[in-house]
Formats: sequence, structure tokens, C-alpha cells
Amino acid sequence: MALPDSESGTSGAHCFLPTPPFAETKRLARKYGCDIAVPNGPGIGNVLMFTRAVEELARASGRRLKILTAPLNPSVGLIMGEEPYPLWKENPFVSNIVNGDELDRSAIININKEQDNVVQFGHMIENICFHYGIRPRNIRPSLFLSNQEMRWAIDQLADLPRPIICLHPYGTSSPLPDHPWNTHKWLQLCGHLSEKGSLLELGKVGSDNKKLPTFRKNTNLREMMALVWASDMFIGFDSSIAHVATAFQIPAIVLWEPHQKLFIEERWQVGFAPAALSRWGYPQNKNIFLLGDRDDAIVELIRSWVDEKLRSIGAKRQG
Repeated sequence: MALPDSESGTSGAHCFLPTPPFAETKRLARKYGCDIAVPNGPGIGNVLMFTRAVEELARASGRRLKILTAPLNPSVGLIMGEEPYPLWKENPFVSNIVNGDELDRSAIININKEQDNVVQFGHMIENICFHYGIRPRNIRPSLFLSNQEMRWAIDQLADLPRPIICLHPYGTSSPLPDHPWNTHKWLQLCGHLSEKGSLLELGKVGSDNKKLPTFRKNTNLREMMALVWASDMFIGFDSSIAHVATAFQIPAIVLWEPHQKLFIEERWQVGFAPAALSRWGYPQNKNIFLLGDRDDAIVELIRSWVDEKLRSIGAKRQG
């Protein structure tokens, strides 16, 4: 049974399209005999938001779901030979994937278009689940790895002294080249963190390279997910990798550049930007806005956070 609008304040009257939330998306799922339809872009994070809804619907129905989607097609982030459905692979709640591209290309276009047609007052996971009549058990994506993938990741990092701090100094909404946190502050931070653990840097193959003193590993999406899972903590900009760290409950600091976020969000829809953190951030993470950074305050804040997390797990640098 769907939750009443009055209970959560998420009335469909506040959505951006004249149609009710997911009206066409739900119709298309029914048309092709699927339990739910989910987007395949425009960003990896957009698709990740639906992984939780699929799990909750499957749990509520007591069976695995048949989903309508298409091979992942974000604007950035894929390499040659990528798995067509990397965010759904190994997911025990999915029984079958129907490729909408092979049925009706316009269907996937409409599904992608409707994904933001929900009110913007809660987290995107909450917003999506509400319109399917469910409450999320956790505000984090639902991702799964195989034993083989987890063993591979541990083996890849075996020569790095623990703890391993995963860094992602990139992202669509990350600072521009003239911003201190584009490169300069990362170099400064790496100097401090190298005393505390090994630094694993992840980024897009062929483009993300700030020449930081880190261990870099070129990966596809599934390999990236496994390396994040095998790390001890995460520090990076708001990005798909931050979502992955949250999915695997890795202690995380997420940096937000509000000016870039404003520019990107307002391109999609006027009014999106003010609620960006509540829609895309996670309360279990340490979320830091890159504003008012005086006397290296944010670098010091990150150093203190790392020290606190290391103490909480009794970790100290090996070797």
C-alpha cells in the first residue's frame, strides 16, 4: 500500500512534470511484463539510487524482480569492454533484466526523463521508494560483489601497508582548475595522510590524473567497486565512487563544491540546487562544503577525522 502524501509531505503536486511521479515509467514496466523500470543514465549515481528500491520491492514481494532498463549509459565513467549492467550484476534481488533498447528506444528515454519527477525534500532514495509505497531500510545504494571479485581486490592491495585510504579527487561537480581543492590541497593532504596509511587513488581511465603521490589503479566499474570495498576509508568529492563507498558502509568524507553543484543542478531544473545535499548526500558520511577554508581548516578537519576513525578500529600504519 502506498504511503499517504500527507504523512511525508511529498505531494505529487510539487513535482516538475504535469504527470504523476513515475507514471510513464510504471506503465512501461507493466507493458513489458516487468516489476519495475529503472533508468540507465545520465549518471552512474542516478542509477544507483534505484538499487535500493529494487531490493525493498523484492523483499516486500518475497521474490526476485524482473526489471526493465538498458545497458548503463552515463555521460562519463565507462571504458571499453565494460559490463552492460555493472550495477545490477550479482544482485540477488534481480531475476531478469529486459533490455529496453532492444524493445523501444523511446521507452528508455522516457524512463530517464521521469527519474527526477519527484519532490526534492528528501534523499533521492527516499523520494523514489515513497512513490513505490515502500520505506527504505537503509539510506544507501544496494550493491553486491562476488567472492571472486572480493578476493581479487584483496590480492590487488596485498602489498600496500594497511590501513588503506581510498581517494577520489575527481568528479563532475569537483572544483575547477583555479580552485585550491582541484590539486594543491590534495597534494597537501596526501603529504599528511601518507604518514597514516597507504593512499589508493581511483579515477577515470585516461583522463583523471593529478599526479598525486598515490598508488593508482586503472579499473572498470566492477573492479573499482571491489577496491573501494577492500579499502578502510574513503575521501573524495561527491561522485559515483562516494555512493559506492556508502553502499559498502566504508567510513567516508565527501567534499562538496557548492558553486559547481549549483551550476550543474540548475541546468537540469531550476530549484534543484538548494536541496542538493539533502537529495544526494548521506547523513552517515562526513559531508564538508568547500567554503570558508581558512588556514587549512578543511585539511586539518580531514586529518582529525582520519585519526578518529583509525582509533575507532584500532588501526595503525604497518611497516
